[in-house]
Amino acid sequence: MKVSSPIGELPFEPRSIRARDGGIQMEGVMGAWPAKVEIDADDIPGLLRLVLRPGVLGVLIRIAFAQAGRALFRRR
Repeated sequence: MKVSSPIGELPFEPRSIRARDGGIQMEGVMGAWPAKVEIDADDIPGLLRLVLRPGVLGVLIRIAFAQAGRALFRRR
């Protein structure tokens, strides 16, 4: 993942994800800094509106199929 910021594009490496306080918390590192993403129930409608856009949904489906194909190929 990449995060664009005023200082440039930085890689975001997720290190953990867990349910916390009625939401989801992902921790990782962004460049040299620790970073945390928190998603709670109030964020779900907005995220769904974004994910369900035809272009985004198509990309997500292609990614899912590609990952499934890679997983099947590795098992052989």
